[in-house]
Amino acid sequence: MAISQALYTGVTGLSVMSDSMAVVANNLANANAKGFKYDRVEFDDLLSLDMGGSAGSTQLGRGARLSEVRTIHTQGGLSVTDRLSDLAIQGNGFFVVSNPKGEKQEAGGQFFTRVGAFHFDKDGYLSDPTGGHLQGYAADNKGILSPAVTDIHIATNSVPPQATETCVMNLNLDSRAEIKEGEFDINKPVETSDFVTTVNVFDSQGTKHPLTTYFKRVDDSEGISWKWFATVDGKEVVDADGAPIKQVGTGTVRFDSKGNLLSEESEEFSANFTKGADQNQKINIDFGKNMRTEGGNGVGASTSTAAQSITVFHSQNGYESGNIKAIKIGLDGRINGLYTNGIERLLGAMALATFENNDGLMKAGKNQFFATMESGAPRIGQAQTGVRGSIYASTLEESNVDMAQQFVEMIRSQRGFQANSRSITTTDSMIEEVVNMKR
Repeated sequence: MAISQALYTGVTGLSVMSDSMAVVANNLANANAKGFKYDRVEFDDLLSLDMGGSAGSTQLGRGARLSEVRTIHTQGGLSVTDRLSDLAIQGNGFFVVSNPKGEKQEAGGQFFTRVGAFHFDKDGYLSDPTGGHLQGYAADNKGILSPAVTDIHIATNSVPPQATETCVMNLNLDSRAEIKEGEFDINKPVETSDFVTTVNVFDSQGTKHPLTTYFKRVDDSEGISWKWFATVDGKEVVDADGAPIKQVGTGTVRFDSKGNLLSEESEEFSANFTKGADQNQKINIDFGKNMRTEGGNGVGASTSTAAQSITVFHSQNGYESGNIKAIKIGLDGRINGLYTNGIERLLGAMALATFENNDGLMKAGKNQFFATMESGAPRIGQAQTGVRGSIYASTLEESNVDMAQQFVEMIRSQRGFQANSRSITTTDSMIEEVVNMKR
């Protein structure tokens, strides 16, 4: 009977409006939860009742049902904090968190979240409030990232010293210098040379030693040639035999008629530093890409032109032992350690995951999701690759709940509930009239 069906139809309306209000209430309750994504209810009508009839099929609706509660994964606003380990994603990615089974976790496994409220725990792992470990790529001592995804662990150990192996010098040697008679004299280095420059190098124990290099113009009919002599303080080597200055290396650097670097030759280099663990330390003196090197064009290399001799820059790859003093996180999720000896070293990189269908993710509580067959397998990679987005340090993502929109939905649910309750009371009155007719 249609009149009784109207009663049940009204009950389904009350049910779906109650569910709608529950979703709105949950959205409002989490409006200030970092990284929260609001839900939206979607309804379907129930299969209509076919009443038949002479004029064809006549169908009566049987009410509504809750079809789906869909999570809306739109970007939330970003707010700046004062904690470096607070992280936010600008883009489509999710942080990957591995929750080990234990007292704090209901279940272990791999979860995905937009909440970046992480901290470094006592063991050096980047963890979330539940104890789960942020996933990423570990870096070795040379700063090379491993391809395997693992827990991000930041080691705060000191960096061991590294002996200088290469010293790069970018110079301009004045081509107007007159060729002095006689050989270079270690006892009169300034008088018997045309230019001098000094760079600090390090032995295997991390001890710093000034390396002073003298340059002397020599005769060359084919171009411009300079002889160089690398020296150190006699007190800093074991084989100086009491001499105030010890020559440890020598070589020749040649330029063409235009002053471009043609070639460089190192005849010998051997330094027996007093405090160094390795004797006969070899250091390669590099004056830049020369014209005779494959692919070299002399650009950015040392020159010999009619200008004052000058050191443009010099560098070397040695350093003393150092302790970590700061950590820097880039937009690409790479974590770099800054050490007291001036070294910056890659410590690791964070991983982000994307999915073919974000709507297929299931909520696991604590603003975390887990993958399902509908979402597809996670595609994990580094930030700023594909569509994974960028990572901002000292920043948290706010919820994407629009309070005004939720209040509109609340009023709509309330009105819908009132209307359906009125349909039930009206139907009840109609049933009562039918009963009274029998009496």
